[in-house]
Amino acid sequence: MNVRGFSFEEILGEILKEGLFWAALGRPSEVIPFLRGKLLNNGYSESTKRELADLLRELEIFYNRVACCGRVEERHMKAVKSFQRDIIAVISFGKA
Repeated sequence: MNVRGFSFEEILGEILKEGLFWAALGRPSEVIPFLRGKLLNNGYSESTKRELADLLRELEIFYNRVACCGRVEERHMKAVKSFQRDIIAVISFGKA
């Protein structure tokens, strides 16, 4: 059996999608504590942490909107990909 590793970007994308589906089921804050713990306690600079905290607040607001909708639509999937790109950009810039 050949098992390949997954990149940070792939794992983050899956976690964000899982949060989207939890939101559609009425639990919009299900993955936010996990993401806060992993992203904000990872040794990044204070400015990177602030930017990540802002993105996570926006993500939580987004998940709350999805919870009100009660279903996942294509536009929600696109928004999740945008959040993924933004988080990766902030982290990548913070490491530079």
